[in-house]
Amino acid sequence: MELGEIVFYICIALIVLYQINKLFSCETDEQKEYNRKLKESLSDEYIIDPETGTKLTLEQAESGHWVANDNEFMTISESELEKLPSADEKQAEIALNYLRESQEYQRTKLTDEQLKMFEKTKILNSYDDWNYSNPFKFENGIVFLPAPELHGMTYYQDDYCESHLMFWIKIKNTNGHYFLREKSSSEKLLDLLRNDDELKISDYECFTFKKSRNVILIKDILNSFENEKKLEIEIYNDNLFIKTTKLVNLDDIIRIEKIIKNVC
Repeated sequence: MELGEIVFYICIALIVLYQINKLFSCETDEQKEYNRKLKESLSDEYIIDPETGTKLTLEQAESGHWVANDNEFMTISESELEKLPSADEKQAEIALNYLRESQEYQRTKLTDEQLKMFEKTKILNSYDDWNYSNPFKFENGIVFLPAPELHGMTYYQDDYCESHLMFWIKIKNTNGHYFLREKSSSEKLLDLLRNDDELKISDYECFTFKKSRNVILIKDILNSFENEKKLEIEIYNDNLFIKTTKLVNLDDIIRIEKIIKNVC
């Protein structure tokens, strides 16, 4: 083979290699979308997972603790809400929509330590059993949906289980342990004769498990709960737990947010 032919074939080979490289270096639609999301994340306070579109804080991205393929900002549309089979389900999803779309709340996972803390509470231990769903974290603490269970004592009694709201926030250490729930009719009657609760708040029965050396601080916290109904309250050293006693709803989220602002 003459030199000219060799040079010719080499040139052909280089052209072919160039075209192949150009072909494989072209961005596919998926690659373009990946790069778009990546670029968007650089100009946002959140990092966007390019594969799922989930917005993550830097802390979440580093720890790996987030709900995979579950965008915390993804809400259920009004048309989808109308298709739900019951008013209760619609009510619950409206409340969850508020948490999902708010920049104040971010989806999270409860750690073993956090779960152990919840398991210690008198609030949840007052039920036969409980499970939970939809944990979110916010600046002052954690909110999630516990589903407490009460088992019927007889064949004619139904079991009870529905999702409530429970907030956990940090407070100044009170070095005490108190649990408050709404009074029963008999407790209200007995209180007319003898009201011996250490702490007094309208319509609530107070159980003292450990007296605090800072009762003034406890009273200041409980002042924020005056005239509030359908709640269970627990103060445990530097922890304040607030749980509703009815199906999760938006009104309860908003009123507890106001209480927390007064406490904090």
